[in-house]
Amino acid sequence: MSTLQIVLLAVSLITVAILLLKIKKSQFLIGDSIFWLLLSLVLAIVAIFPKVPSYFSKLLGFESPSNFIFVVFIFLLLVKIFSLNLQLTKLETKLQKLVSKIALDSKDKNE
Repeated sequence: MSTLQIVLLAVSLITVAILLLKIKKSQFLIGDSIFWLLLSLVLAIVAIFPKVPSYFSKLLGFESPSNFIFVVFIFLLLVKIFSLNLQLTKLETKLQKLVSKIALDSKDKNE
C-alpha cells in the first residue's frame, strides 16, 4: 500500500468514527449522516482498490484518474449543497409562517 492509500483509508475511518460519535451524542441526525458515510465509503474504496477510479476514468474519457476523482467529489459536494439549500428554504418558510402567526395572535390578544 502506498502512503496516499494509507492516508485516504485513515481519513475515511476517522470520518466514520467522528460521525458515529456525533450521532451518539445526538449532535448529528442519522438521515444527514448517510451522505457522509457514503462519501467515506467511496474514499475507502478508492484507497483499497486504486484501479477502480482508473477503470472509470478510462471508461468516461478522463485524462487521469485524479481528474475523475475531483469531478466525482465536486459533484457529490454540489448535490449536498443543493440538498442543504432546499432544507434551508423549507425552514425559512416555516419560520416566516410562525412569525406571522405569532404576530397575529399577539395582535388579537392586545385588542
